[in-house]
Parts: sequence; structure tokens; C-alpha cells
Amino acid sequence: MTFEVLSDVNWIAVLVATIVWFVLGAGWYIAPPIATRWVRAGGIEMPEDASPDPKVFVLTLVVYFVVAVGTAMLAVATGTDTAGEGAVLGAIVGGVLVCAAAISAIYDQKPEPLNYLWINGFFNLVALIVVGVIIGAWN
Repeated sequence: MTFEVLSDVNWIAVLVATIVWFVLGAGWYIAPPIATRWVRAGGIEMPEDASPDPKVFVLTLVVYFVVAVGTAMLAVATGTDTAGEGAVLGAIVGGVLVCAAAISAIYDQKPEPLNYLWINGFFNLVALIVVGVIIGAWN
């Protein structure tokens, strides 16, 4: 595979997939039972009157876009052109992200590494399946 596949990427699908992933994340991490467990599991301390830095959201969107582009490149290279094939591709890419999250959760010495992994890993696996479905269906 070369970067020439970028010319065959459906950029609208990539943008839609990126935005859907971001919206899913907002819903996932703001939901009270998950948000509370995620903060505790990650040892995140945030003053009650503080709000997250907007740069965090911009960087998240940029990273989601980069991963969606990579997923779209893989879709082109593998001939993925249905929602079902996209779901499989998304599960594979999401599985790689889960493995990376597992290593981070362990080595970053989170207070509750398994809970942190399940919250982040499950979200990214499901989100990448959705990303794969969008990209596969639009190829």
C-alpha cells in the first residue's frame, strides 16, 4: 500500500465518520455513570468550577480524523466496500486501539487500570466499528 490510495478515499465519509465518532465520545464520556467511573479509574482530578481546555476537544477531533483517514486507506487497499466489510475492518482497527489502550492503562499506573481500559477500550472498539461501517458503506 502507498499513499496513492489517498486519491481514492471518500473524504465525505471520512469527515462524517470523524464527526460521528466525536459525538459518540461526547455522549459516552458525559453520561453520569460512565463519566464518574472514568474519572475515578483514571485518577483524573478536576476542580469543580473548572472546565476542560477547548484544545483537548480540538486535538481529539484531529486524532479521530487521522485514524478515520487511516481506516479509509485500509478500506481502499482491501477493497472494503460494504457496511458489513466496514464493520469487520473497524473491529480490526478498533482491536488495535484496545491493545494500545491496555498498554497505556497498565504502564500509566492508573488507579483502576482494568476499569479505565474497559471504559476507553470498549468505547473505541464500538466507535471504530461505526467508523468502519460508514466508510465501508460509502466506498
